[in-house]
Amino acid sequence: MRLIGMILALAAIGWVLFEASGGGKGDGAVPAEYRQSLEKAEALEQTLQDAAQTRLQALDNKEE
Repeated sequence: MRLIGMILALAAIGWVLFEASGGGKGDGAVPAEYRQSLEKAEALEQTLQDAAQTRLQALDNKEE
């Protein structure tokens, strides 16, 4: 009986902690505004990488 009581108590504590943390309803630890900024930064990084790749290919073509 003690074992069942401990398991039920641990389950209740776990449930309370889960609900206190948002109950799985949250979008994550990063706020939406920061996520948008990260997405813009990733897009900018991709654009810069594409431009650098194009420039390197142009330089390689000039050497040939």
